[in-house]
Amino acid sequence: MANILILADSGSGKTTSLCSIPEHNIKGLDPKDTYIISATAKPLPFKGSKSVYPEVTSLSDLPKGKRFITNNGKDVAKAIVAVSDPKSPYKNIVIDDSNYLMQDYYMANALKGGWDVPKAIGSMMSEFFNALEIAAKNGKHVIVLAHMESFQSDSVGSISYRMKVTGKMVTEYVTPEGKFDVVLFVKVDYDEKAKKANYHFVTNRDDKYPAKSPVGMFNDIYIPNDMGYVIEKVNEYYG
Repeated sequence: MANILILADSGSGKTTSLCSIPEHNIKGLDPKDTYIISATAKPLPFKGSKSVYPEVTSLSDLPKGKRFITNNGKDVAKAIVAVSDPKSPYKNIVIDDSNYLMQDYYMANALKGGWDVPKAIGSMMSEFFNALEIAAKNGKHVIVLAHMESFQSDSVGSISYRMKVTGKMVTEYVTPEGKFDVVLFVKVDYDEKAKKANYHFVTNRDDKYPAKSPVGMFNDIYIPNDMGYVIEKVNEYYG
């Protein structure tokens, strides 16, 4: 179905948007429909997460768990293909902290030098993006969570935002946002009176973020940071 990219700084509520947290009015994704692939082993941010999403760390154990933890990009691609099998019960596949697939590989191989490391990262991410296409063809939603970075977007110094990537091949030859049907950014406003932060997804380009979604999918530019709500709207749009 749809490939969805969520971009934000660390601590901006990307992973929280997946979880059912009634006290924050977040419906989240239905665990019975959702498989999570995490590049880091940090706990999911809700009570009892390990019982809701049992963890595995080996490809051979995928059927036993609901959360696969690995920073090996090629294994992540294989896991996406396996979990997106048409016979799979999962409708939503989440890749959390996806930047670390590139960053961890680069850091582990930093002393090698030359073009081998950037080429390996480029090959790995090619497999990753191909797996997203397979999942979409099999009728699954793939939700990729990633950190963003700012960059100078024109000759007069305008600043824009994009997915943070590692490796010269990925930076120069791939525009990751173009691989996704929907690209949402997280916007955080601080309510001085209530002394709390309010988190929203940006659904289309505003004065700061180059978000995108099909015309008419969302009625508002700013919506709750709730992936349950997002998936409802995506399903309504595509029927």
